[in-house]
Amino acid sequence: MNDKLSVLDWSVIGLFLVLMLGLGAYLASRINSFQEYFLAGGALSTPLLICTLVSTYYGLDVTFGTSETSFYYGLSAWFWYCLPYYLFIGIAAVLIASRLRRHDAASLAELLEQRYGRGMSVLGSAACFVYSAPILAIAGLMTLMSWLGVPDVWGVLVTVGICAAYTSMGGLWADTISDTVQFVLMCVTIALALPLAVEWVGGWSFVDHLPTSADGERIFLSHHGGQGVSVLLTWALAGTTVLVEPAFYQRVFAARDTKAITRALLLGILLWAAYDWIVVMIGMIAQAAVSQGLLASDLEGKQALLEVAVTVLPLGLRGIMIGGIIAAAMSTIDSYSLLAAGNLVYDIGNRMLRRPMSDRQLVWAMRGAVVLVLLLSVAAALGFERLRHAWLFMSSLLAATTLVPTMACLFGKPRRGAGLWSGLIGLIGLVAYLVIVIRWGTYNVEDEVYVLTCQLPLLGAVELEQYNGVVVALPCSLIGLALGQWWYRHGPLSEPPPARQEAE
Repeated sequence: MNDKLSVLDWSVIGLFLVLMLGLGAYLASRINSFQEYFLAGGALSTPLLICTLVSTYYGLDVTFGTSETSFYYGLSAWFWYCLPYYLFIGIAAVLIASRLRRHDAASLAELLEQRYGRGMSVLGSAACFVYSAPILAIAGLMTLMSWLGVPDVWGVLVTVGICAAYTSMGGLWADTISDTVQFVLMCVTIALALPLAVEWVGGWSFVDHLPTSADGERIFLSHHGGQGVSVLLTWALAGTTVLVEPAFYQRVFAARDTKAITRALLLGILLWAAYDWIVVMIGMIAQAAVSQGLLASDLEGKQALLEVAVTVLPLGLRGIMIGGIIAAAMSTIDSYSLLAAGNLVYDIGNRMLRRPMSDRQLVWAMRGAVVLVLLLSVAAALGFERLRHAWLFMSSLLAATTLVPTMACLFGKPRRGAGLWSGLIGLIGLVAYLVIVIRWGTYNVEDEVYVLTCQLPLLGAVELEQYNGVVVALPCSLIGLALGQWWYRHGPLSEPPPARQEAE
């Protein structure tokens, strides 16, 4: 066990886990229908939506992934890894939420089926399942358990098992209420850690200890961090997944009204921005601390936030901090395991049956699927060395297959058959990019990715990294939509449903 944690710290962590388990058991007896289980009866208010959206998006994958990126590349993590998200969240709040509320649906895949048919629904469900499976959060949890000195298997089994229990029992209500608790723990503990970390590392002059380029440029304080255009563009374009984010769609359909989700997203931007900035600063502080010999020279970027926070916080608060970090993991694991289970049971399984399941059967099937999703995610989490790489791959897959057809049907009237063309050609473009880069590129040991250097007109030498496929996949998806529009030029249009009236 990690000797930096006291008995009091471990007691705080244990109490938090027990309370989460009790929450699921309490709510299980009050779930009477699939609508209540998966969409909380469509009754989520603005405060609950803020808490569940903020904590869901900011699990360990983002917390450790952002601090890992700033540990290696400085402020570019803020400008290119985080900032684009706020732009796309604003677009989602102002332009997309109201259009989604016109549809009587429970998920993104169901929306795609309504507008494009079963084929696009299956493709969208598969992409949403891969994206929603909480692989990144579980990988982050493994990082935490390894750092704590807890055997990975036992630590993950306990925490993921508790997630599976309260989520499978209580559904979205358990997810939302637990997210509210986790949101408070997560934000408060990270906010407490920053001023203590700045003081510990010697004040704001810590920036003088950050690495510089060969010619003396302070790249950690630049917007690009020494990264090429293709890498920065990939980070920015990955933010487009907000526009087809399965958790966002579920919360929109579960919201009390359109105003509630719009207010929640716009207010959430302020919280996300503040949280991101703190995490970026702590990642940079960890790099400066390594330079000063305050932290080990072989520190891995994904452990940077943990080392700094637990080093600077006093006893007791360390337990709250670790509880907050576990909360961040659990808030993502519970939300996305529920979404992935919905893809399996509601979007795919139930539609393949000649006789759809009853409400009771759907709820019990969902409970079993939540457990299955978590088991598969634990196995898949072992396949990525860096959290950032896993996130880029999963977000690229979702964007390549669903972004263009979804935006087309929300803002236009494409041909009903064109959506599947768009999704499939986007997917083919992404897979082709990966195969080409891995087959003809060279392996970069430092960054743990394959890189292919190409000579392009006007741009000169451009390095294409293994996980930058979204840059190619999105244009391919647009081409696919255009081809589908031409092929089905005499086919039926994807007509939007009549506008749904909401109570004032």
